[in-house]
Amino acid sequence: MLTNLTEKEKLDKAQKIVDKANAKNKGKWIAKLHDRIAKLEKHSLMLGAKLKVPKKQVSTPEKTNLRRKRSIPASFDVRTGFPSCAGIDQSSCGDCWAVSTASALTDRYCISQVKKGNSAPLKTNPSVYFSALELMSCTPGMWGCDGGDPYYAWKYTQTSGVVTGTNYTWNSGCKPYPFPPHGTTQYTAPSCVSSCTSSAWNVAYTQDKKYTKTTGYIQSNVAAIQNEIMANGSVVAAFDVYDDFMYYSSGVYQQTSDVYEGGHAVRMIGWGTETYPDGTHLDYWLCANQWNYDWGMNGYFKIARGVDECGIESSEISFGNF
Repeated sequence: MLTNLTEKEKLDKAQKIVDKANAKNKGKWIAKLHDRIAKLEKHSLMLGAKLKVPKKQVSTPEKTNLRRKRSIPASFDVRTGFPSCAGIDQSSCGDCWAVSTASALTDRYCISQVKKGNSAPLKTNPSVYFSALELMSCTPGMWGCDGGDPYYAWKYTQTSGVVTGTNYTWNSGCKPYPFPPHGTTQYTAPSCVSSCTSSAWNVAYTQDKKYTKTTGYIQSNVAAIQNEIMANGSVVAAFDVYDDFMYYSSGVYQQTSDVYEGGHAVRMIGWGTETYPDGTHLDYWLCANQWNYDWGMNGYFKIARGVDECGIESSEISFGNF
């Protein structure tokens, strides 16, 4: 918590976190000062995953007997394996659970079209971007900007469907994202409405809806996670965040701090292995954050794979399919 501190005190506190992380991680990853994050009243504004699913392995809705036979490569990235779409900055609203789900859903829709033999949807077409605002405001039992469970956002796409919506800057689709990037003000989720929030969108709300056919989640099964990503694209991964992660810059993240900030949900897009100058290797997951392109590796980060780093494999890997 950073309340009641001057701006200089916040920056000094953040610099100490950065210095401590860099001293402890021995070059496996690099932390650096990030002014926007350092000046927040509380880091939880950037987080928001609150999981409600039981802690047990749930099988995916795909044909698992076929999926187990698929050869898993040493590395994979959906950006090169499939078309990708623009990301959304969640601003200062704890709706990572909704933003990550909408982004993964957008990826998966593109991939589903390619798998059906259709042309990949144009990235300039707003009708293939799904609304994080709708998921944030309308998913039953969730808390909007105060957090939520991405699996229940996926369930909403199956039972109620989801309309289109781009990021704030593009401002297109039925329900575009309402909060500007780089925000520092704490926002409140708008009420759920069964109509488009954009008066410029010329498709009726009910006609704009698309539905997933199946949803699922995986816990503590690395191979199943990899198979799901290869078969259908990005998944949403939930994990625990400590204050050092806020200042991640590059490399393969491993926790160095005990200061817990909250749960977070991101889009997991692949995996690989990092090789260091001393000849050591470290397996990682490749993930897309939603803290804009000035954070991490142009908005992306790597986190240790196969060791359940910060609970990323055991907490909840969720997804839906068209």
